Amino acid sequence: MGYLLCGSEKMHEDGLSARIAAVVEPCADIVLIAATATERVGRTLLQVRGAPSALRDPAVYAAQFERRWSIGSFSAMVRALSPGQSASGVATARDDEVLDLADAQMPPNRAPGGLGPVSPAIPAVPDSQPWHGFPRGALPGNFMHDQLEWLAGEGFAIGESPELQQQLLRRCERDGWGHRAPDVLAWLVQITRTPLPPVGAALSALRNPLPEMEFWFPSDGFVSSQADALCRTHLLGGRERPTLPERELQGMLMGFADLVFEHDGQYWVLDYKSNYLGPGDADYTPENIEAAMAEHRYDLQAALYLLALHRLLQARLGDGYDPTVQLGGAVYYFLRGLQGPTSGCYVVPADPELLAALDRLLRSPEETFT
Repeated sequence: MGYLLCGSEKMHEDGLSARIAAVVEPCADIVLIAATATERVGRTLLQVRGAPSALRDPAVYAAQFERRWSIGSFSAMVRALSPGQSASGVATARDDEVLDLADAQMPPNRAPGGLGPVSPAIPAVPDSQPWHGFPRGALPGNFMHDQLEWLAGEGFAIGESPELQQQLLRRCERDGWGHRAPDVLAWLVQITRTPLPPVGAALSALRNPLPEMEFWFPSDGFVSSQADALCRTHLLGGRERPTLPERELQGMLMGFADLVFEHDGQYWVLDYKSNYLGPGDADYTPENIEAAMAEHRYDLQAALYLLALHRLLQARLGDGYDPTVQLGGAVYYFLRGLQGPTSGCYVVPADPELLAALDRLLRSPEETFT
């Protein structure tokens, strides 16, 4: 108050009343009343007049809300699959099992591509390419995914850009992969330059690719067993695969597609896979790759990603959108098999009947599906 009435000028407390009176005197609407000694001790001039009105009785809470509402994803739906158990019952290495180079050999009792048992006393020898000897597991896989996501924003031009190559080497050092930097560089250059057979172009030839496309689907009761049945009917040629854990999703279904792109008038979704199927190029045959697709239920993942892209194109292109012409499919790029028979690619076609059935399943679980 002293600064308000006097600014920086010093003022004795005895002059406070006079200073206040001088301030309010020009305004006829302000009345200055001196406080008595009694009123200065714990009292004010504002006194309660009359008894307060009675409070209303509280309303009875009768609202209802969905206690089962949750957010689901492909990863959540397959997380409960028995770890280390393939569709055929053969033990396999877990995806999240991080192996050093010394351990980068065939999983115990498993032949290349899961074709039969081998003697555990004879370790597999990787081919000379760096990607066959690269450590396996979630951490190396996530690291490679991060580099490919970054390169998508750079047009996948690392093979032609010394600046990007230097940036990659610094990224390797920063993330603790400096001792593997030459291998990572050689691998990524090969990944970006290798033509994708279903597309007819390499990653470096794509225009305006979209990395990590995020999608959210509202679900009024997405039943995993029905989605499982749809995928078994329409995808992987009826190949046996693990059964999805029984679950009904009430809430939202979300996900991130590694890459979405357009080429020659067709739209594609692409997912990078660093799965280890064997020590050499010959292990990444169509049969072995399809077995890995079934084992990890990537068929369901592809169906959900294709539905997300399908819905996006419906909204953006409107009546001019024809999925039978413009929706290419889902490309699963097995990065360690890029010099194999199919350049490491497996294509999940965009089946219009499957997409329509999944769309109905998300919107209304009571509808029948084919």
